[in-house]
Amino acid sequence: MPDLKKVRRVLIYRLGSLGDTCVAVPAFRLVRETFPDAHITLLTSLPIHAKSIAPTTVLDGMGLIDDMLDYPHGLRSPRSVLEFRKKIMAGRFDCLIYMQEPKGGLVTSLRDVAFFLSCGLFRQIGVPLRKHELGFLPDPTTGLYRNVTARLLDCLRPLGRPDIREERWWDLKLSEDENREATRLLQGLDGLGPFVAVSVGTKVDVNDWTEPNWESLVRQLGNRYPGMGIVAMGANHDRDRSERMLEGWSGPKLNLCGESETRVSAAILHRAALFLGHDSGPMHLAAGVGTPCVAVFSGRNPPGKWFPRGEGHRVLYHKTECFGCGLLVCEKHQKKCLMSITVDEVLAAVSDILNPSTSQVANSGV
Repeated sequence: MPDLKKVRRVLIYRLGSLGDTCVAVPAFRLVRETFPDAHITLLTSLPIHAKSIAPTTVLDGMGLIDDMLDYPHGLRSPRSVLEFRKKIMAGRFDCLIYMQEPKGGLVTSLRDVAFFLSCGLFRQIGVPLRKHELGFLPDPTTGLYRNVTARLLDCLRPLGRPDIREERWWDLKLSEDENREATRLLQGLDGLGPFVAVSVGTKVDVNDWTEPNWESLVRQLGNRYPGMGIVAMGANHDRDRSERMLEGWSGPKLNLCGESETRVSAAILHRAALFLGHDSGPMHLAAGVGTPCVAVFSGRNPPGKWFPRGEGHRVLYHKTECFGCGLLVCEKHQKKCLMSITVDEVLAAVSDILNPSTSQVANSGV
Protein backbone atom coordinates (compact mmCIF):
# COMPACT_ATOMS: atom_id res chain seq x y z
CA MET A 1 0.00 0.00 0.00
CA PRO A 2 1.45 3.42 -0.97
CA ASP A 3 2.26 5.89 1.82
CA LEU A 4 -1.10 7.30 2.95
CA LYS A 5 0.62 10.22 4.69
CA LYS A 6 1.24 11.78 1.29
CA VAL A 7 -2.47 11.94 0.47
CA ARG A 8 -3.80 15.50 0.26
CA ARG A 9 -6.99 15.30 -1.79
CA VAL A 10 -9.40 12.40 -1.27
CA LEU A 11 -12.43 11.44 -3.34
CA ILE A 12 -15.04 9.25 -1.62
CA TYR A 13 -17.41 7.47 -3.99
CA ARG A 14 -20.76 6.56 -2.41
CA LEU A 15 -24.21 6.94 -3.89
CA GLY A 16 -27.46 6.58 -2.01
CA SER A 17 -29.93 8.33 0.22
CA LEU A 18 -30.60 8.63 3.96
CA GLY A 19 -30.24 5.00 5.03
CA ASP A 20 -27.19 4.41 2.82
CA THR A 21 -25.47 7.37 4.46
CA CYS A 22 -26.42 6.51 8.05
CA VAL A 23 -24.96 3.01 7.86
CA ALA A 24 -21.75 4.41 6.36
CA VAL A 25 -21.07 7.02 9.07
CA PRO A 26 -18.34 4.86 10.72
CA ALA A 27 -16.64 4.52 7.32
CA PHE A 28 -16.74 8.29 6.74
CA ARG A 29 -15.25 8.83 10.21
CA LEU A 30 -12.53 6.24 9.53
CA VAL A 31 -11.55 8.08 6.35
CA ARG A 32 -11.38 11.43 8.14
CA GLU A 33 -9.28 10.01 10.98
CA THR A 34 -6.92 8.42 8.46
CA PHE A 35 -6.58 11.67 6.51
CA PRO A 36 -7.11 14.42 9.13
CA ASP A 37 -5.49 17.16 7.04
CA ALA A 38 -6.71 16.12 3.59
CA HIS A 39 -9.42 17.83 1.56
CA ILE A 40 -12.19 15.22 1.28
CA THR A 41 -14.80 15.38 -1.49
CA LEU A 42 -17.86 13.15 -1.60
CA LEU A 43 -18.86 11.94 -5.05
CA THR A 44 -22.57 11.22 -4.79
CA SER A 45 -25.84 11.74 -6.60
CA LEU A 46 -28.33 14.45 -5.76
CA PRO A 47 -31.81 12.92 -5.31
CA ILE A 48 -34.27 13.03 -8.17
CA HIS A 49 -36.85 10.92 -6.33
CA ALA A 50 -39.17 12.98 -4.13
CA LYS A 51 -38.78 10.42 -1.34
CA SER A 52 -34.97 10.50 -1.35
CA ILE A 53 -32.74 12.59 0.91
CA ALA A 54 -29.28 13.87 -0.04
CA PRO A 55 -26.36 12.37 1.94
CA THR A 56 -25.09 15.82 2.85
CA THR A 57 -28.17 16.43 5.02
CA VAL A 58 -26.78 13.78 7.38
CA LEU A 59 -23.08 14.70 7.15
CA ASP A 60 -23.34 18.50 7.31
CA GLY A 61 -21.54 19.94 10.31
CA MET A 62 -19.69 16.73 11.19
CA GLY A 63 -16.38 17.72 9.58
CA LEU A 64 -16.14 14.40 7.75
CA ILE A 65 -16.26 15.84 4.23
CA ASP A 66 -15.27 19.24 2.83
CA ASP A 67 -17.42 19.40 -0.29
CA MET A 68 -19.44 17.36 -2.74
CA LEU A 69 -19.18 16.45 -6.42
CA ASP A 70 -22.43 15.54 -8.14
CA TYR A 71 -22.61 12.15 -9.83
CA PRO A 72 -24.89 12.81 -12.83
CA HIS A 73 -27.95 10.64 -13.36
CA GLY A 74 -28.23 8.77 -16.65
CA LEU A 75 -24.49 8.65 -17.30
CA ARG A 76 -24.62 6.67 -20.54
CA SER A 77 -23.38 8.51 -23.64
CA PRO A 78 -19.63 8.72 -24.35
CA ARG A 79 -19.87 12.51 -24.31
CA SER A 80 -21.41 12.62 -20.83
CA VAL A 81 -18.81 10.16 -19.52
CA LEU A 82 -15.97 12.28 -20.90
CA GLU A 83 -17.42 15.44 -19.35
CA PHE A 84 -17.76 13.68 -16.02
CA ARG A 85 -14.18 12.43 -16.29
CA LYS A 86 -12.96 16.00 -16.82
CA LYS A 87 -14.71 17.13 -13.63
CA ILE A 88 -12.99 14.43 -11.61
CA MET A 89 -9.60 15.15 -13.15
CA ALA A 90 -10.03 18.85 -12.35
CA GLY A 91 -10.17 17.95 -8.66
CA ARG A 92 -6.59 16.62 -8.78
CA PHE A 93 -7.44 13.85 -6.34
CA ASP A 94 -4.63 11.55 -5.29
CA CYS A 95 -6.70 8.86 -3.54
CA LEU A 96 -10.06 7.21 -4.21
CA ILE A 97 -12.01 5.72 -1.30
CA TYR A 98 -14.55 3.39 -2.90
CA MET A 99 -17.63 3.03 -0.70
CA GLN A 100 -20.24 2.13 -3.29
CA GLU A 101 -22.42 -0.96 -2.78
CA PRO A 102 -21.41 -3.86 -5.09
CA LYS A 103 -24.75 -4.16 -6.86
CA GLY A 104 -23.24 -5.15 -10.20
CA GLY A 105 -20.73 -7.67 -8.91
CA LEU A 106 -17.13 -8.05 -10.04
CA VAL A 107 -17.79 -6.70 -13.54
CA THR A 108 -18.97 -3.37 -12.13
CA SER A 109 -16.00 -3.19 -9.76
CA LEU A 110 -13.53 -3.76 -12.59
CA ARG A 111 -15.33 -1.22 -14.78
CA ASP A 112 -15.12 1.38 -12.02
CA VAL A 113 -11.45 0.63 -11.38
CA ALA A 114 -10.70 1.25 -15.05
CA PHE A 115 -12.72 4.47 -15.14
CA PHE A 116 -11.06 5.99 -12.07
CA LEU A 117 -7.64 4.95 -13.36
CA SER A 118 -8.43 6.91 -16.53
CA CYS A 119 -9.11 9.91 -14.25
CA GLY A 120 -5.59 9.64 -12.80
CA LEU A 121 -6.67 7.96 -9.55
CA PHE A 122 -4.02 5.26 -9.23
CA ARG A 123 -4.37 4.93 -5.44
CA GLN A 124 -7.73 3.17 -4.89
CA ILE A 125 -8.92 1.77 -1.57
CA GLY A 126 -12.10 -0.18 -0.88
CA VAL A 127 -13.01 -1.56 -4.29
CA PRO A 128 -14.72 -4.93 -3.67
CA LEU A 129 -12.95 -7.57 -5.75
CA ARG A 130 -12.94 -10.72 -3.62
CA LYS A 131 -15.93 -12.97 -3.00
CA HIS A 132 -16.42 -11.99 0.65
CA GLU A 133 -16.22 -8.31 -0.30
CA LEU A 134 -18.81 -8.62 -3.04
CA GLY A 135 -21.39 -10.71 -1.25
CA PHE A 136 -23.31 -11.11 1.96
CA LEU A 137 -22.94 -14.45 3.68
CA PRO A 138 -25.07 -15.80 6.56
CA ASP A 139 -23.74 -16.58 10.00
CA PRO A 140 -24.40 -20.33 10.40
CA THR A 141 -25.17 -19.87 14.11
CA THR A 142 -27.78 -17.11 13.73
CA GLY A 143 -28.93 -17.30 10.11
CA LEU A 144 -28.38 -13.53 9.84
CA TYR A 145 -26.40 -12.12 6.94
CA ARG A 146 -23.47 -9.73 7.36
CA ASN A 147 -24.72 -6.17 7.44
CA VAL A 148 -23.83 -3.37 5.06
CA THR A 149 -21.58 -1.55 7.54
CA ALA A 150 -19.47 -4.63 8.27
CA ARG A 151 -18.98 -5.38 4.57
CA LEU A 152 -18.01 -1.79 3.86
CA LEU A 153 -15.46 -1.63 6.66
CA ASP A 154 -14.02 -4.97 5.60
CA CYS A 155 -13.27 -3.44 2.21
CA LEU A 156 -11.62 -0.45 3.95
CA ARG A 157 -9.42 -2.59 6.23
CA PRO A 158 -6.18 -0.94 4.92
CA LEU A 159 -7.35 2.16 6.85
CA GLY A 160 -7.89 0.30 10.12
CA ARG A 161 -10.44 -1.85 11.90
CA PRO A 162 -12.76 0.29 14.03
CA ASP A 163 -14.83 -1.30 16.77
CA ILE A 164 -18.28 -0.11 15.72
CA ARG A 165 -19.72 -1.21 19.04
CA GLU A 166 -18.20 2.04 20.32
CA GLU A 167 -20.68 4.89 20.07
CA ARG A 168 -18.08 7.39 18.90
CA TRP A 169 -18.06 5.85 15.43
CA TRP A 170 -21.78 6.63 15.05
CA ASP A 171 -21.87 10.06 16.71
CA LEU A 172 -23.62 12.58 14.42
CA LYS A 173 -22.21 15.53 16.41
CA LEU A 174 -25.60 17.20 16.71
CA SER A 175 -25.21 20.91 17.40
CA GLU A 176 -26.81 23.03 20.11
CA ASP A 177 -28.91 24.75 17.45
CA GLU A 178 -30.20 21.42 16.15
CA ASN A 179 -31.10 20.29 19.65
CA ARG A 180 -32.82 23.60 20.40
CA GLU A 181 -34.89 23.28 17.23
CA ALA A 182 -35.87 19.75 18.27
CA THR A 183 -37.00 21.10 21.64
CA ARG A 184 -39.05 23.81 19.95
CA LEU A 185 -40.82 21.37 17.66
CA LEU A 186 -41.61 19.00 20.51
CA GLN A 187 -43.26 21.75 22.55
CA GLY A 188 -46.49 20.90 20.77
CA LEU A 189 -46.50 17.51 22.50
CA ASP A 190 -48.60 17.98 25.64
CA GLY A 191 -46.63 17.34 28.79
CA LEU A 192 -43.36 16.53 26.95
CA GLY A 193 -43.44 13.07 28.52
CA PRO A 194 -42.15 9.82 26.95
CA PHE A 195 -43.16 9.35 23.34
CA VAL A 196 -42.98 6.89 20.47
CA ALA A 197 -41.60 8.11 17.14
CA VAL A 198 -43.28 6.51 14.14
CA SER A 199 -42.53 6.77 10.43
CA VAL A 200 -44.76 4.99 7.93
CA GLY A 201 -43.16 6.25 4.72
CA THR A 202 -41.08 4.11 2.40
CA LYS A 203 -39.57 4.55 -1.06
CA VAL A 204 -40.29 0.93 -2.03
CA ASP A 205 -43.78 -0.53 -2.36
CA VAL A 206 -42.66 -4.01 -1.32
CA ASN A 207 -41.62 -2.57 2.08
CA ASP A 208 -45.01 -0.89 2.73
CA TRP A 209 -46.93 -2.63 5.51
CA THR A 210 -50.02 -0.62 4.37
CA GLU A 211 -52.24 1.92 6.09
CA PRO A 212 -54.81 -0.47 7.63
CA ASN A 213 -52.07 -2.25 9.57
CA TRP A 214 -50.51 0.98 10.83
CA GLU A 215 -53.86 2.48 11.78
CA SER A 216 -54.87 -0.65 13.71
CA LEU A 217 -51.49 -0.83 15.41
CA VAL A 218 -51.50 2.81 16.51
CA ARG A 219 -55.07 2.60 17.81
CA GLN A 220 -54.30 -0.49 19.92
CA LEU A 221 -50.97 0.91 21.05
CA GLY A 222 -52.65 4.11 22.23
CA ASN A 223 -55.19 2.11 24.23
CA ARG A 224 -52.44 0.04 25.82
CA TYR A 225 -50.25 3.06 26.72
CA PRO A 226 -52.70 5.94 27.30
CA GLY A 227 -50.07 8.18 28.95
CA MET A 228 -47.60 7.85 26.09
CA GLY A 229 -47.16 10.48 23.38
CA ILE A 230 -46.63 9.80 19.69
CA VAL A 231 -44.72 11.80 17.08
CA ALA A 232 -45.06 11.07 13.37
CA MET A 233 -41.81 11.62 11.44
CA GLY A 234 -41.13 11.72 7.73
CA ALA A 235 -41.20 13.89 4.64
CA ASN A 236 -44.00 16.23 3.63
CA HIS A 237 -45.53 13.62 1.31
CA ASP A 238 -45.99 11.34 4.35
CA ARG A 239 -48.04 13.96 6.20
CA ASP A 240 -51.57 13.03 5.10
CA ARG A 241 -51.01 9.33 5.60
CA SER A 242 -49.57 9.97 9.05
CA GLU A 243 -52.49 12.24 9.95
CA ARG A 244 -54.96 9.45 9.19
CA MET A 245 -52.91 7.06 11.30
CA LEU A 246 -52.83 9.46 14.26
CA GLU A 247 -56.61 9.80 14.34
CA GLY A 248 -56.80 6.60 16.39
CA TRP A 249 -54.40 7.86 19.07
CA SER A 250 -56.15 9.30 22.13
CA GLY A 251 -53.07 10.66 23.93
CA PRO A 252 -50.63 13.50 23.11
CA LYS A 253 -49.66 13.50 19.44
CA LEU A 254 -47.70 15.50 16.90
CA ASN A 255 -47.40 15.24 13.14
CA LEU A 256 -43.94 16.56 12.27
CA CYS A 257 -43.77 15.18 8.74
CA GLY A 258 -42.02 17.76 6.59
CA GLU A 259 -41.40 20.00 9.61
CA SER A 260 -37.75 19.25 10.40
CA GLU A 261 -34.41 18.92 8.63
CA THR A 262 -32.67 15.55 8.76
CA ARG A 263 -30.31 16.34 11.61
CA VAL A 264 -33.07 17.98 13.68
CA SER A 265 -35.08 14.81 13.09
CA ALA A 266 -32.13 12.88 14.50
CA ALA A 267 -32.24 15.06 17.64
CA ILE A 268 -35.96 14.33 18.00
CA LEU A 269 -35.47 10.60 17.47
CA HIS A 270 -32.74 10.57 20.11
CA ARG A 271 -35.34 11.63 22.69
CA ALA A 272 -37.92 9.00 21.72
CA ALA A 273 -38.56 5.94 23.88
CA LEU A 274 -38.54 3.89 20.69
CA PHE A 275 -38.84 4.16 16.93
CA LEU A 276 -41.58 2.32 15.07
CA GLY A 277 -41.57 1.95 11.31
CA HIS A 278 -40.52 0.23 8.11
CA ASP A 279 -37.09 -0.76 6.85
CA SER A 280 -36.26 2.84 5.93
CA GLY A 281 -33.90 5.78 6.22
CA PRO A 282 -35.63 7.12 9.37
CA MET A 283 -35.14 3.71 10.99
CA HIS A 284 -31.39 3.89 10.34
CA LEU A 285 -31.32 7.48 11.58
CA ALA A 286 -33.03 6.41 14.82
CA ALA A 287 -30.67 3.47 15.30
CA GLY A 288 -27.74 5.75 14.57
CA VAL A 289 -28.58 7.96 17.57
CA GLY A 290 -29.12 4.94 19.81
CA THR A 291 -32.91 4.74 19.89
CA PRO A 292 -34.34 1.20 20.08
CA CYS A 293 -36.32 0.29 16.97
CA VAL A 294 -39.31 -1.90 16.25
CA ALA A 295 -39.13 -2.40 12.50
CA VAL A 296 -41.25 -4.40 10.04
CA PHE A 297 -39.16 -5.83 7.20
CA SER A 298 -40.12 -7.43 3.94
CA GLY A 299 -38.03 -10.31 2.61
CA ARG A 300 -36.71 -8.15 -0.23
CA ASN A 301 -33.20 -8.32 1.24
CA PRO A 302 -31.56 -11.18 3.16
CA PRO A 303 -32.16 -10.99 6.93
CA GLY A 304 -29.54 -8.92 8.70
CA LYS A 305 -28.19 -7.04 5.69
CA TRP A 306 -30.14 -3.86 6.45
CA PHE A 307 -31.19 -4.48 10.06
CA PRO A 308 -30.70 -1.51 12.43
CA ARG A 309 -27.28 -1.24 14.03
CA GLY A 310 -26.75 -1.85 17.72
CA GLU A 311 -28.60 -3.81 20.37
CA GLY A 312 -32.07 -3.80 21.88
CA HIS A 313 -34.05 -3.68 18.62
CA ARG A 314 -36.97 -5.84 17.59
CA VAL A 315 -37.02 -6.68 13.89
CA LEU A 316 -40.07 -8.43 12.44
CA TYR A 317 -38.92 -10.52 9.47
CA HIS A 318 -40.62 -13.58 7.98
CA LYS A 319 -38.20 -15.63 5.91
CA THR A 320 -40.35 -16.97 3.08
CA GLU A 321 -39.00 -19.20 0.33
CA CYS A 322 -38.65 -16.18 -1.98
CA PHE A 323 -36.60 -14.04 0.42
CA GLY A 324 -33.80 -11.96 -1.08
CA CYS A 325 -35.82 -11.29 -4.24
CA GLY A 326 -34.72 -7.64 -4.52
CA LEU A 327 -38.10 -6.66 -5.96
CA LEU A 328 -39.51 -3.15 -5.78
CA VAL A 329 -43.09 -4.37 -6.36
CA CYS A 330 -44.30 -7.89 -5.52
CA GLU A 331 -47.13 -8.93 -7.83
CA LYS A 332 -46.73 -12.71 -7.77
CA HIS A 333 -46.94 -13.25 -3.99
CA GLN A 334 -48.67 -10.02 -2.90
CA LYS A 335 -45.90 -9.23 -0.39
CA LYS A 336 -46.65 -12.33 1.67
CA CYS A 337 -43.33 -11.99 3.53
CA LEU A 338 -44.38 -8.58 4.88
CA MET A 339 -48.15 -8.93 5.02
CA SER A 340 -47.89 -12.11 7.09
CA ILE A 341 -46.53 -9.95 9.94
CA THR A 342 -49.50 -9.34 12.23
CA VAL A 343 -50.45 -6.32 14.29
CA ASP A 344 -50.29 -8.51 17.39
CA GLU A 345 -46.66 -9.42 16.61
CA VAL A 346 -45.68 -5.76 16.37
CA LEU A 347 -47.61 -4.90 19.55
CA ALA A 348 -45.72 -7.63 21.40
CA ALA A 349 -42.41 -6.30 20.07
CA VAL A 350 -43.24 -2.79 21.30
CA SER A 351 -44.12 -4.19 24.72
CA ASP A 352 -40.79 -6.01 24.84
CA ILE A 353 -39.06 -2.62 24.77
CA LEU A 354 -41.47 -0.50 26.79
CA ASN A 355 -41.92 -3.17 29.49
CA PRO A 356 -38.45 -4.74 29.82
CA SER A 357 -39.23 -6.01 33.31
CA THR A 358 -41.95 -8.30 32.01
CA SER A 359 -40.68 -9.10 28.51
CA GLN A 360 -37.57 -10.54 26.91
CA VAL A 361 -35.96 -7.94 24.64
CA ALA A 362 -34.71 -9.44 21.40
CA ASN A 363 -31.54 -8.20 19.74
CA SER A 364 -31.02 -7.98 16.00
CA GLY A 365 -27.27 -7.35 16.40
CA VAL A 366 -24.93 -5.66 13.97
